[in-house]
Amino acid sequence: MAPDTGAVEFIPILNLVGTPADRAIHLAWKLNTSLPPTATWRILYDGPPGDEPSPIANVPGVTRKYSLTGLTNYNLYDITLNAMLDGTPILTDTVSVRPTDIHLYLPLANK
Repeated sequence: MAPDTGAVEFIPILNLVGTPADRAIHLAWKLNTSLPPTATWRILYDGPPGDEPSPIANVPGVTRKYSLTGLTNYNLYDITLNAMLDGTPILTDTVSVRPTDIHLYLPLANK
């Protein structure tokens, strides 16, 4: 029996998540496939320059976390992560994140 239309979810091969921080963005990604042993990561970002200028190349293929630091708070950064093999992107994902020094805590309302 076939699943109902819309019942099957698309599971991306590469899933990039960015978490804002004060003058920083913490990146984490999941990969549901194996990379070739010689693959590396490249991180590109659009926005005011941080401590490391874009692109950040040759991040080891086993890496799954990276922090961009020295960024400008309240500016939107478009960040693209590429798995690279011999200078060619083989996987890609993009997020948009705005660094901020404002952290809000909203307690759960009692019902």
